[in-house]
Amino acid sequence: MKILRNLLAVAVLLVVFLFGLLFAVYNDQSISLDLILINIPSIPLSVWSGVLLVAGILLGLLIASLSKVFVGFEAKRLRKELAATKEKLAKLAG
Repeated sequence: MKILRNLLAVAVLLVVFLFGLLFAVYNDQSISLDLILINIPSIPLSVWSGVLLVAGILLGLLIASLSKVFVGFEAKRLRKELAATKEKLAKLAG
């Protein structure tokens, strides 16, 4: 079952890669961006798409990592609070 899942993942990645390659081949016109103060030279559409895809993936990973760190801090705070509550309960019961 694991081999089948791995083969399916490889097949999906291969199809996505082929679509990206076809997109790059058929969209070779250059686009220049004017960002008010900065004029970026003409770069092919496929390069812009790839750069934005990688930037989005990296930004998503950064946000997910920060979220995981904050969840870890919250879990640590809640463990301390639980331990303090258990200690108070033990004093009241004993």
